[in-house]
Amino acid sequence: MARFGLDRDIAFFKSISRELVEQVIETSVVLYKLVIQNSKTNLYGESLSKTYYAGLQTNAVIERNDTEFNYEEFGPDGGQTVEFRFNRFVLEEKGYYPEIGDLIYHNDAYFEIDSVREDQLIGGRVDEKFSIICSTFMTRRSSIQTEERIV
Repeated sequence: MARFGLDRDIAFFKSISRELVEQVIETSVVLYKLVIQNSKTNLYGESLSKTYYAGLQTNAVIERNDTEFNYEEFGPDGGQTVEFRFNRFVLEEKGYYPEIGDLIYHNDAYFEIDSVREDQLIGGRVDEKFSIICSTFMTRRSSIQTEERIV
């Protein structure tokens, strides 16, 4: 039995999380949802040009890895993996759920989501998920087509 499992405790955790992410950390990112119908795929199910809906601005807690450079035939190619942690309750209010293939714009770069996890629980309760964690990698600007973001 979880020690802090009452509805009042859950509401307290939600309010503290919202205040921390939205008013203290305040790291703004823009989420772009993939338009699957407009993204043409090849024989292998891959898409060379993807289309995205207008962006949705929100806040996140970010954990960056160092930028890595790959030096091959055509010069240096930089890459970075970043983990974005979103307050699940804020995204629910905005009607958005990140999925694999969606884009996140942060620090003048675009990051494509390659995995989404919801494994942070409140008080060990399986029915109370706390955050949405997106693992991403930096993507090339030439492979995306985005519209103007909504603030």
